[in-house]
Amino acid sequence: MRQGFLFLFLALVLGLAIVALPHPSRWLAAHLTAFLTGLILVVMALAWNELRLTNGQRTLAYATGLVAAYGGLVGNTFGAITDLPGPASNPGVAPPMPQAAVFYAILAIIVPSLFVSFGLVLYGMRGATTER
Repeated sequence: MRQGFLFLFLALVLGLAIVALPHPSRWLAAHLTAFLTGLILVVMALAWNELRLTNGQRTLAYATGLVAAYGGLVGNTFGAITDLPGPASNPGVAPPMPQAAVFYAILAIIVPSLFVSFGLVLYGMRGATTER
């Protein structure tokens, strides 16, 4: 829960970057993504005690969730600083290679982490036990 509210606070700070720094559309994307990430973390925290996971699975879900969240924040911040063109923001524009390589490396960490974290949370939400 604490991490989720920290992300909501960071989203507010990124809102200041929209008006104060160059590339406001990129900072807007980072701002909105941080808000959504914070809300997802808060919702996961609310469901946390109901998950049917082992301690190891809980630890892995928590760690990969935070890696994905902070990796996304780093990736969005990097994209805003370097004005990295994206497939939605600049369709058909190829990103410059040094910056793209860094961003793709960040994505290579974020995407698997997201799948592991969300997969474990979904797995933990399976039906009630059928103990006799």
